[in-house]
Amino acid sequence: MQQMNRDAARKVVVETIREVREDWELSMPIDDSTGLFNDIGFESIDAVALGSAIEEHFDRSLPFAEFLTRANEENWSDVTVGQLVDFITQHLDGSPTAAPQ
Repeated sequence: MQQMNRDAARKVVVETIREVREDWELSMPIDDSTGLFNDIGFESIDAVALGSAIEEHFDRSLPFAEFLTRANEENWSDVTVGQLVDFITQHLDGSPTAAPQ
């Protein structure tokens, strides 16, 4: 299984967000606290595109649907870049899935 450190995962996530939103000319800084929906303005279709692009980058399937369902069920105010990075590193290194908070 591919090992992924958090900094490398964050770089992939930020680059992929910018690619997915390239039509928006996203110029804001993106860090771990940046919300995909509230700050960047993602809609659900954008989250699907982001998940697909990340899977393509790593050449493996990741349970994004379950991640987003969990965020909804637990009433997260948003899905942050940091939560997404944690999700990716957990699934790429085989660690048990902890609750991203």
